[in-house]
Amino acid sequence: MKQNFTTRVSYDGHTVHAVIIPQHRKDGMYFEVNVPGIDRFYMHWSSMDRYDIVPEKGLSVPYNLVLAVSDAIEERTIK
Repeated sequence: MKQNFTTRVSYDGHTVHAVIIPQHRKDGMYFEVNVPGIDRFYMHWSSMDRYDIVPEKGLSVPYNLVLAVSDAIEERTIK
């Protein structure tokens, strides 16, 4: 997957617009996630067999949003 994509994700009764930017790094594939009103965060494939957030100091992202974005990335990458 090389292209940026946008999607609408729903979590906790909210629907938000997310811009997801794939990034190839030396230790694997990462996704930069931009959601209005939430600090930018990164996700990568985890040992839990799904995409999970990359821990950053001071970052607070609703866990249900993380799960919704993970599902959106999986839907896009499986095609």
